[in-house]
Amino acid sequence: MPVQSAYNVVVPLPKEGPPRFALFNTLAGSIDILDQSVVDGLKTLQGAGPQQLLQIRTSRTPPPVALDAAVIDYLDRRGYLFESLDEERVQSRLLYDEMLRFHREVVRQPIAIIPSYNCDLKCPYCWQRLYDMDSPIMSEQTAERLFEALPHVLGRAPDQPVDLAIFGGEPLQDVPALRDRVVQLLELSNGAGFSTKIISNGVGLAAAAPHIAGKVESVQVTIDGPAEVHRRRRPLPHGDSFTAMADGVDAALAHGIHVHVRVNVDVHNLPSLPELVDFARERGWLATGRIDFHLAPVKNHNPRKETNPEGTLLDEVLALSDRREQMSVFDMTGFPGIKYFQGFRESGLFSLHRFFNCEAQINFFAFDLHGDIYACWDAAGIKDLSVGRFLPEVELYERRLNMWRKRTTLDIGECGGCTSQPHCGGGCQFLALEHTSSFFSPNCDSMMEGYVRSIERNATWLLERAKAGDHAVGLVTADGVVSPVEREFGLVEMGGVNLAVNCG
Repeated sequence: MPVQSAYNVVVPLPKEGPPRFALFNTLAGSIDILDQSVVDGLKTLQGAGPQQLLQIRTSRTPPPVALDAAVIDYLDRRGYLFESLDEERVQSRLLYDEMLRFHREVVRQPIAIIPSYNCDLKCPYCWQRLYDMDSPIMSEQTAERLFEALPHVLGRAPDQPVDLAIFGGEPLQDVPALRDRVVQLLELSNGAGFSTKIISNGVGLAAAAPHIAGKVESVQVTIDGPAEVHRRRRPLPHGDSFTAMADGVDAALAHGIHVHVRVNVDVHNLPSLPELVDFARERGWLATGRIDFHLAPVKNHNPRKETNPEGTLLDEVLALSDRREQMSVFDMTGFPGIKYFQGFRESGLFSLHRFFNCEAQINFFAFDLHGDIYACWDAAGIKDLSVGRFLPEVELYERRLNMWRKRTTLDIGECGGCTSQPHCGGGCQFLALEHTSSFFSPNCDSMMEGYVRSIERNATWLLERAKAGDHAVGLVTADGVVSPVEREFGLVEMGGVNLAVNCG
């Protein structure tokens, strides 16, 4: 008799009428709508031991009715059932190896360049501030050498696109030598055919805009709320971080530069975000069509500090979104479960089973002014975590690099049995290292909460799609398989999906 997948999640749908449930499987990327009879029938396929079977037999309610062969065949084909959990574990390992290879072949190649670790702000939540980073500025010769070394480090296919970010520290400070280096890096990137962006706090953006216009595709600017909130969370010693940043966004938009606004959100600044949207409207930013806003949950980089679970923050974000129309401006895909369900609505595909968390485990590299190479944005500047050098010659430290590239939830003991395992990758491994001194510990985020909240909030849409049979949502009831999804379990052959993961 088959058993249920360890990755099945049953979510009651909060709608009127007879009970309906979404059966979701994170390994298969499948979702189907079931009625009560099918959910009850699944209880006979738990692979339960004698104690659980005894509880079923002695319950006051009648024992579940066994599912008929056609339903079992359908649920098996959709990836909800296996002959045994051992078979599923073997299948999971094969899928991980295949999907890692597939991702490395098809995703865009992300890289970051750090011309200086200096920053003019003193944000209390910044991970870099914990390590007292300070530095000079990358030399012209180092920048040239870096671009000579890139083909030897990346090893990418000739037609694989490269997304290059200039990072820091703060790369747009009003320092002539730093500005020259940023312009040089942009010119080298454009000459190589790379896509380019700059990640900035915005304070120096007004002065930089005329120099980078036409050379950079976008600038990411962090805004943590309206003026008072932003100044408190992102202080500029002896200055006004908000006014300078707002002037910088004005200048960038006026010069035709697309601006991505990142809001580092937690429970403290969340209530002020509708006011930030009002400010953006009044300033004329939203009317330009060259600006977007997204939420990024603040991560706890201090092992001695306790913060609310990310799932709690997500619930508060969604509740505020229900109350205030301004919140519709914000892209919420910084919460991964929200992101991947949104992708399913648009494409009929869930994020392909990954077992890894971010691009640090795929193909990301960061290059700094000292000639060091890193596999993670957050690790940059911590020499013990470097994975190679490009000066004077290219050298990769394979053992260190594999600590990032080989991490998977399949090898993290505490991840065993977790339904998020095929998608979350154990969470951020840099945070795991900070909090437990080990890469092979989990750092859980809001992945499953995001999926469950998305399913609940899209219940009407899911039911409509299941009944119509016009999306990748099936309907299974006491009458059998009413609306089957014909797509097979395992979506490796499905292309055209943006698979990049980016925590930077």
